[in-house]
Amino acid sequence: MNISQRITIAWAAQRVSYLDSLKRYEDSYAVSQEFCEWTTCLNAYPEGLKAATLNVPDFNKENRTRQSTQS
Repeated sequence: MNISQRITIAWAAQRVSYLDSLKRYEDSYAVSQEFCEWTTCLNAYPEGLKAATLNVPDFNKENRTRQSTQS
């Protein structure tokens, strides 16, 4: 296992713990499922890490959903 794989696994474990502490259990579960796919495919299918990675949009960005203010 190379260093980038170890960093990815450490990040995922840390992220799950952090999301659990914020009681964001749905997000935590999603990361846990990704983590499971990463660890089961690392050695047999190294490209699987990239293929199994979910790109999640940044929901905190401004202008994502603007509500119009009507008088």
